[in-house]
Amino acid sequence: MKLKYLYALLLPALLYSCDDATTGIGDSTIAAGDSIPAGAATYNAYTRSILVDSVYARTNTAYLGKYTDPKYGEFSADFIAQFNCTDNFEFPETIQEITGLQLRMFYESYFGDSLNAMRLQVDTLNKVIPEKELQTFYTSVDPTQYYDSNSKPVARKAFAARGASANDSTIFNYDMYGSATTYSYYWQDVKLPTSLGQHMYDKYVDNKDNYKDAEQFIKNVLKGFYVHCTHGDGTILYFNDLQLRLTFTYLIESSSGKVDSLINGATVFAATKEVIQANRFQHSNRLKELIEEKEHTYLKTPAGIFTEVTLPVEEIADMHLRDTLNAVSVTFTRYNEKKDSKYPMGIPQNLLMVRKRDMHNFFEKNKTFDGLTSFIATYTSSGEEANRYVFPNIASLITTCINEKKEGKQDEDWNKVVLIPVKTETDSNNNIIGVKSNLDMESACLVGGEKNPIKMQVLYTTF
Repeated sequence: MKLKYLYALLLPALLYSCDDATTGIGDSTIAAGDSIPAGAATYNAYTRSILVDSVYARTNTAYLGKYTDPKYGEFSADFIAQFNCTDNFEFPETIQEITGLQLRMFYESYFGDSLNAMRLQVDTLNKVIPEKELQTFYTSVDPTQYYDSNSKPVARKAFAARGASANDSTIFNYDMYGSATTYSYYWQDVKLPTSLGQHMYDKYVDNKDNYKDAEQFIKNVLKGFYVHCTHGDGTILYFNDLQLRLTFTYLIESSSGKVDSLINGATVFAATKEVIQANRFQHSNRLKELIEEKEHTYLKTPAGIFTEVTLPVEEIADMHLRDTLNAVSVTFTRYNEKKDSKYPMGIPQNLLMVRKRDMHNFFEKNKTFDGLTSFIATYTSSGEEANRYVFPNIASLITTCINEKKEGKQDEDWNKVVLIPVKTETDSNNNIIGVKSNLDMESACLVGGEKNPIKMQVLYTTF
């Protein structure tokens, strides 16, 4: 929306609707009957691309694959995972034989070529992942710290997202009028050594306390797996559920009243939020070249590139010593990029604006945006604001920065914020209740850069 229209809409509110929550810079006394002059000003904010080699990602989604993009270069994803055990777990008492062990990995979506040939490898961990170590949940986690790369892997498998290796299923949900909606998902089964399944059962026979809870299970039975790709390029799978399926035969009571009827059984150990699942993302040096471009900035997920914004805080403070800041708005415009890839990346739908000094602990502490020093903008794909991310009012952030400067609390990043692509969680009323790093394959090129400042619009009243 052009400034003159925004000003026309907000001016009545500025004149007649000021309240105790209005953000102010200077102190004032208003004589009865005096008018309150209002105005508007525009300032320059400067942006640049910054390289982000890792993000905090405590998630139950596991990413696997490799994809080389013509613009952003090579990207690979692999993961380490533990498996949960319900408290005081028990096997049937009449097990006769352990018949198999499978790693089953479910996914609803993927990025890239559905029929591209890939190969994965599964290795067992030889060290318990330290749960209290925050670095474990960053996407720069080093799997070599938890497994022996010289040991023989427990499994290898060729796969494709929608090839013969993939299983699929469709669920039909019916409403009260009989109308159906469909939900499709896929999964990859990886056959693991039956001897590993036998080892798991033997640990139960030796001491049932090994299955007392998840901690004992991970420590004494199975520390977890490292799953990574060894061949192929062109596909990234998004696994939203991992299961370890142990199959066996056991006896039940037959019609004769004796426990002599042999049947097949299975038990499942799942990778849940209560145990650790850690993704590792790696990019080629191509991203280092992109962040040097000065005519624009980039957003690239997962991890990859964020956009840093230097706010004109000092200039605003100097020019509005006796003014109240009613609204400070800023818009970031996305360029329409040429589709030079067969599989173009998606567009980030939500951007978090957060102070640079808080960009890590915001996610570590599971915060949500507060509308004071952190904000969310949603991508607009159509209409007058098409191709834009609009932050309509960050006046409280500007005032917070000004006050820190007055109190001498500023550091080198006191006037800087970072734009981070995020995924949001909403409640039944569509209120945002959760914010997490966007880990999908998405990107955007934004108007800006060190040679092309962004315009920041300030609406104020003077006392």
